Amino acid sequence: MNNSFQEYIIFANKLADEASITSMKYFRTSLDIDNKSDESPVTIADKNTELKIRSMIEKEYPDHGILGEEFDSINPGAEFTWVIDPIDGTRSFIAGHKDFGNLISLTQNKKPIIGIINCPAHNERWIGVKS
Repeated sequence: MNNSFQEYIIFANKLADEASITSMKYFRTSLDIDNKSDESPVTIADKNTELKIRSMIEKEYPDHGILGEEFDSINPGAEFTWVIDPIDGTRSFIAGHKDFGNLISLTQNKKPIIGIINCPAHNERWIGVKS
């Protein structure tokens, strides 16, 4: 692995750390629930978690693309694109169950090179990298 790839892994973990902090701030609290066009629920926790991740990416890697669940894509033709599901399992999150996670991946030329499944309520994280 080259140095820049190692830097991406370190940065992806920082994103997951911040996603944990932001999402857990709302866990088991009273939340207003909206429905997206597909009738799936979305909360301020989903939106603010994604906004935090996006702001970190935009600051560190302004030329990278971002594809998130809650907001429009940024720089979709970029060589590197971060793919974000800020809270996978929003229904579980809303119900106060621990089975939800923050999903973060990095693609290069539309092929995944790093993937993180972060489960903050369980204090567990899995990381996959392209070998």
